[in-house]
Amino acid sequence: MRSALILALAVVCFISTMSASSALTWTNDIVLEEDGMSWDYTESYKGQVATAYRSFIDSEVGNNDDHVSAWELMKVDYFIRNRLRTSLEEELDVKFDSSSKNVHVTDVDAEIALGVLGSTSKADDIANMYFVTYDFEKNFFDMGSSMSFEGEPDTEVTITMPEGAELISYDGIRIKTIDTKENRTEIKGFFEDEGKITIDFARDEPKPEAEDDVESEAGPETEVDEAAD
Repeated sequence: MRSALILALAVVCFISTMSASSALTWTNDIVLEEDGMSWDYTESYKGQVATAYRSFIDSEVGNNDDHVSAWELMKVDYFIRNRLRTSLEEELDVKFDSSSKNVHVTDVDAEIALGVLGSTSKADDIANMYFVTYDFEKNFFDMGSSMSFEGEPDTEVTITMPEGAELISYDGIRIKTIDTKENRTEIKGFFEDEGKITIDFARDEPKPEAEDDVESEAGPETEVDEAAD
């Protein structure tokens, strides 16, 4: 999902003359399960960009009185949820083997920071969150052998794979770390310029125990000396 689709409030009009790289950040947290997944986004504004964000809400969504009220915040929340759901209905951002036919969005939620409220001249930091939940018609390991995610270029992303999934290869991501936590592979990095990450995976099948190991665990057989009595 691209940030422009979620909150295309044309804040870029306000920040086009600013250095937005440090003032506007976007992070993605993707958690895969065998029956579905979640994709959470955090959108953060700082300094002048935070002020521009408040001003835009007041002028374009509210009553242009230099103050963001609760009803204006509710309108933004409603707008974002609907726009996000509509954009996902038009084109899903998750695919297995280049197809989304067995992937369904089950819930879309948003949490607009209460810090947006108040004077539009405030430069306090703003952190908005968006949550999307997906359902898989089949088990993750039966959906295919590759998976792709459409995201915002150059934004940070964490992908947590299901337990028992082995990462075979990846493309479209600048890797920071690949780690294993609680038997789950965790990939951290950044979407590259095209905004599309593809991972190839397989089920990590447990290796069968060698016969010698089984015998050693069982221990040597003990013969009963019948003549002992």
